[in-house]
Amino acid sequence: MRFKNVISSFLIALAVSAAGAGLAQDKPPQEQATVNPEAKRIAQNLIEEALSLSHVSEIFDSLRRTLSDVYIPVLRGLVQGDYPGAPEADVATASALAKMLTFMDYLRKAGDELDVALSDSRNAMISDFAAQLAKAANASELADARRIFDLPATRKTLDAAYAMSKLVTGFSYEDSRTFSEFSAWARSLSLDISQVVPGNQDRTKPAPSGRKVLKAQAFMNDLMRISHLDEMVADAEGFARDVYAETVPASPEEREKLRRDIDQYEFMYNMQKAVAIGIAPSVVAASLTDEQLETLTRYLHSPAFGKAFDLLRDAVKSATAYTKEDILDAQKAIKHLDEKSKLRSPEEREKAKAEWSALIDKWTETLRDRISPETRRGLEQSLDDLQLRDAPM
Repeated sequence: MRFKNVISSFLIALAVSAAGAGLAQDKPPQEQATVNPEAKRIAQNLIEEALSLSHVSEIFDSLRRTLSDVYIPVLRGLVQGDYPGAPEADVATASALAKMLTFMDYLRKAGDELDVALSDSRNAMISDFAAQLAKAANASELADARRIFDLPATRKTLDAAYAMSKLVTGFSYEDSRTFSEFSAWARSLSLDISQVVPGNQDRTKPAPSGRKVLKAQAFMNDLMRISHLDEMVADAEGFARDVYAETVPASPEEREKLRRDIDQYEFMYNMQKAVAIGIAPSVVAASLTDEQLETLTRYLHSPAFGKAFDLLRDAVKSATAYTKEDILDAQKAIKHLDEKSKLRSPEEREKAKAEWSALIDKWTETLRDRISPETRRGLEQSLDDLQLRDAPM
């Protein structure tokens, strides 16, 4: 398969999931007589609710916005040599950046055109997929799907995916400049922390003043508060101890060892944290000048760093929000579905698989055709220029 088809399939798969963003009221196609209307109605409601609760339309819109407002301007700044902290690019690097910028711009155009196509085709797509679901599943299986969707573990998984997507889409162009500036500034310090760690410090140099140590202490206090480090560690430890260790398939001996390992990790974290917090203010004060300490504090209090820590905290909290009962209920439901699926003959399973593949191919081609020839040619040419496409088989 050519790389361009991988890219196109990825875009369209993401776009199909985001079909719920559309508002157009197009006429759905005629359904086959074999589709039970009530089963189709149940299936359509499931799809509509899944699109809403999975936040796919928001994720798709955020990806398009981030590409247009963040990644493309960053690349443009790198190409033009107008981006903070970026070293001057040599000819080869500048050429590669320019090619990537062209590719991303055509990717942006393809996303915009797909967004229009999805809006136009929303109802027809949902109708088609609901009809296939109703045709492939009986009433009992649709009820099972409903129960799976209503499980707390399912809802929490959707929320976690949304929270994690914001780690990619939650930043602005100004945020990216702040991170780049900080990275360049940190590299310019050329610090050797080992020279100021107690026991290794250079005794010929004067010790930092008490006032400076207090400023460093204030920085460390702010860092612990703004980073949410203790909160994230507590969430991860609680999940590992109360959920993962209690639900992962394991023998009694393996489970007990896992519990001991988690307790040991928690003990070591608390001990090492106490030591680090105790010496950190003195190390920071001895390593940095007053001006450098003020600069570091200013970066910590910037909106970009606050946002980054908040988004990371939200992602960790969502990923660890499961309870033991959530996981056990999900495992039971999945096992039940797996056992029921085995009741179907291999021929029935293959037929359903072929029908799903045909439906996906139909909408993949339909949406791909809605991308203008100019945009498709530009996307393909930019991929060739980047040498990202596979050689023909």
